Amino acid sequence: MKVNNTIVISIGQAGNQIAASFWKTICQEHGIDPTTGQLVQGKAPAGNWSAFFSQLGESSSGSFVPRAVMVDLEPSVIQQIKATSGSLFNPANLISRTEGAGGNFAVGYLGAGREVLPEVIARLDHEIGKCDNVGGVIVLHAVGGGSGSGLGALVIESIKEKYPETPVLSCAILPSPQISSVVTEPYNTVFALNSLRRSADACLIFDNEALFELAHRKWNIESPTVDDLNLLITEALTGLTASMRFSGFLTVEISLRELLTNLVPQPSLHFLMCAFAPLTPPDRSKFEEMGIEEMIKSLFDNGSVFAACSPMEGRFLSTAVLYRGIMEDKPQADAALAAMREKLPLTYWIPTAFKIGYVEQPGVSHRKSMVLLANNTEIARVLDRICHNFDKLWQRKAFANWYLNEGMTEEQINALRASAQELIQSYQVAEESGAKAKVQDEGETLARPAAAPAKAGGMSLRDLVDRRN
Repeated sequence: MKVNNTIVISIGQAGNQIAASFWKTICQEHGIDPTTGQLVQGKAPAGNWSAFFSQLGESSSGSFVPRAVMVDLEPSVIQQIKATSGSLFNPANLISRTEGAGGNFAVGYLGAGREVLPEVIARLDHEIGKCDNVGGVIVLHAVGGGSGSGLGALVIESIKEKYPETPVLSCAILPSPQISSVVTEPYNTVFALNSLRRSADACLIFDNEALFELAHRKWNIESPTVDDLNLLITEALTGLTASMRFSGFLTVEISLRELLTNLVPQPSLHFLMCAFAPLTPPDRSKFEEMGIEEMIKSLFDNGSVFAACSPMEGRFLSTAVLYRGIMEDKPQADAALAAMREKLPLTYWIPTAFKIGYVEQPGVSHRKSMVLLANNTEIARVLDRICHNFDKLWQRKAFANWYLNEGMTEEQINALRASAQELIQSYQVAEESGAKAKVQDEGETLARPAAAPAKAGGMSLRDLVDRRN
């Protein structure tokens, strides 16, 4: 069976910094030197390396090249990656311009972003041409910045337009005032949400608000930096992709398509959250190891999720737990997860909402670890927080001229805000219908199928731009 090839596109400062950390870690997991792409000590590469790497040359002396495209509208981060990654990346896939987006979605979406888009898609085409079996595209970007939000939205729309059958997972970092001082982040995030809602097959949320608190509480860091938060995200991403990169006696490859099919019950409900265990401080991970039951309890704890909300107070529409490490613990993990499932507030109109995957290959930092991916209605609380901050700015038209001067109109801005509200309401409907179904079930009344949440409707910014023109 052919291995599914996955391409990773990173956009903007945060997206590229996370990508650099991610590629360094998975190079180590596969036995590839993260500065040369050569095999470490001449050994064969571990796992299904072709899932995320292509090979130059057929012999053991050939090098392995990440299936990566990195783009930013300002040059500093891309230059830093070039300086520190040696000859690992294809230099043609490291794309930058001379001026950034200035924290402005409109520059990334309507201005400079459109100038760089053809080059980005050309490099994606090149990478797809090298694939035997395209399994999907992962996009890493922060939606608070101008490049990550505007250009990120534009790239995702363009991928789905050109390759509609290819699964696209957006890994979107949401802003927090604790880690950034860019006042226009709520604008950029709300504007990007419309494209993520309409064009991405799923969007995995990494909420800086929650990540900051996790690094502070779990890792005992007084004032966490961006690097600390990126390390948390890297832990989750390597765990998420492990089932795509390794297979074995007890492990079946889980493709991006299969993962998203299990996690997205309806197209309009595709915003996911995650958690990772163990959240042991990096300098202690070699010396402290959690038991399986303790790890699972930690995984589902409200204080461990990478989003500032309380999943146990919402409804789980779908859940996937990906375990990697010592297989002797598998029976214990099965039993603990079965017991945990009975405690979860599930949505009763989705009967097969709990999936488990196992990977024998441990990660770099932990002999055993787990990643939780959850489609939970509490994500509406996270999005509502962003919208509330948006409203505080927009009701005073604060910084509105930044966007109006780049070609957006008040009509477009109001439409994009309404789209975000529709998304929030679709999750609220799902939560209410799940609760009603439980009440009917407990009353031994035949539950009718819940009304479907509102579909991802609304008008895209591209539609509005075309109408204006």
